[in-house]
Amino acid sequence: MRTKKAVLFLIIIGVVVYFNSLFNGFVWDDEEQVLNNVLVHSITNLPAFFSGSTFNTGGSGGMGGLYYKPLMPVSFSLLYSIFGPNPFFFHLFQVSLHIANAILVFLLFRHFFKGLAFFPALIFLIHPINVEAVVYSAALQDTLFLLFGMLALLFTVNQNLGNLKNACILAFLLTLSLLSKETGVVFIILTILYAAIFKKREVIASVIAVLTTASIYSLLRFGLAGIFFNKHGLSPITILSFPERLQSIPKVIYFYLKTTVFPYDLAISQHWVVKTTTFNDFYLPLILITLVGLIFLFVFFFLRHKHSWNSAPYLFFLAWFILGIGIHAQIVPLDMTVADRWFYAPIVGLLGMAGIVLNELRVKSAEFRIVGLILITLLITGLSARTMVRNTNWKDGLTLYGHDIQITRDNFDLENNFGVELYRAGRFDEAEAHFQKSTVLAPQWWTNWNNLGAIVERKGDYQKAKGYYQKAVDNGSYYLAYENLANIHLFRDNNPQKAKEFTEDSLQKLPLNPKLWLILALSEYQLGNTQKALEASRQAYSLSQTEQTFYVYSHLSHDLPLEIK
Repeated sequence: MRTKKAVLFLIIIGVVVYFNSLFNGFVWDDEEQVLNNVLVHSITNLPAFFSGSTFNTGGSGGMGGLYYKPLMPVSFSLLYSIFGPNPFFFHLFQVSLHIANAILVFLLFRHFFKGLAFFPALIFLIHPINVEAVVYSAALQDTLFLLFGMLALLFTVNQNLGNLKNACILAFLLTLSLLSKETGVVFIILTILYAAIFKKREVIASVIAVLTTASIYSLLRFGLAGIFFNKHGLSPITILSFPERLQSIPKVIYFYLKTTVFPYDLAISQHWVVKTTTFNDFYLPLILITLVGLIFLFVFFFLRHKHSWNSAPYLFFLAWFILGIGIHAQIVPLDMTVADRWFYAPIVGLLGMAGIVLNELRVKSAEFRIVGLILITLLITGLSARTMVRNTNWKDGLTLYGHDIQITRDNFDLENNFGVELYRAGRFDEAEAHFQKSTVLAPQWWTNWNNLGAIVERKGDYQKAKGYYQKAVDNGSYYLAYENLANIHLFRDNNPQKAKEFTEDSLQKLPLNPKLWLILALSEYQLGNTQKALEASRQAYSLSQTEQTFYVYSHLSHDLPLEIK
């Protein structure tokens, strides 16, 4: 198939398959990374994106989190500055990036196996395991790092790296991949590996480009942002020691292979661990992944012996697959056990291996070609249909969590998130049950305690609510818990002095939190300190121009009485 026609087909099919996802809302971490993250609402905060992580901290003056991926908040900020909090344009942007990535995958495959490049690239485009990376806005990091990594690799393939300008361009693209997500390190290794296998004279140039990338990235991450390699500490897999995690590795690898072949039970936020070496959880996955490894080796030696085969491309994509899956196999503990979006890069290596083998085994019989075309058509149709169905699961939080909680049970954050959506839907008793279960599964977390406090407060048990909020503060200095505690002191306990003291202490940790400044203003007002109330209300309004902050600030500015509810 000609390149232009193949690209056009990829665009059309990509639009058709992902069209229904464009009308989904924001879900999961989208709220704390986009909707509630005030810093990304203005592109003028660009420096802050390179000096922190990605999560809203509720007014601490920066963004929190364990990872360093500044190009994601930069992208969020650009989209928000132009389109506001409209999820359609965020989804449109991400789907467009995914289609672009599929085109880049096609161009790379075309370099290695020209005749069959389209179909593996098409499978990458429509495979259901990639839905999470495409329709989940907070997974923008995955589409971004692959985009820049693929551009870097294609640049390595097509250009002479001995040229200083080209080496600088390569370093720039690799840096963009790393600044999108740490997994960009895969392309750093692949770039050197490609040069070592196929362009030996350019190995030194590729190494220099990589060292330049590493230097720039290190200066930004460690020097400017001060983000090192900290342990997550919430997910059950992160609590285990390395020998304990080894028991889960076969099942982790098996999960990705099984989901690639049978993408049926797709679910987010999976936190299962293998604690005992049972047959189903340890030995069976170990046997199956060993068999897959033996098949890879058998294919390698068979083709090399029978066809006088150039095995280098096969080994390159095998290395790609091993690198990609190895990073996510829990050798280094991650914040979940498995995630569909983590296979976004490894699946390219797997498809590359398959394409090379099929290209080598191509038969010229017309009958076999017809049968093959029918099978491919059925496969493409089935995968596309499964992807479109999975897109609908991501419609909103209630739909997503309600579906996925049936698949991945005993999951602390899924229980909490489902509880939030039930609370918003007015199903308070159901929400409370899920919040309570989350606190049992993860008593060291903070969000679940805060949400349980909100349920109890709604029932009128303010003392118990304060205890839960305090637990959230103690566990993680959670900004919403600070706000809720201050709110109880002022409005439920009618204690403006206590509210004033608490908010003043809280503002030491969250100096840019508008709600705390507003509660301080109201506390000072009730205590008769009108000038201090005015100053606090001015600060609240400068941080957040809402109807509420405007009402308080404007009334205090004109010595008008406040009606406090």
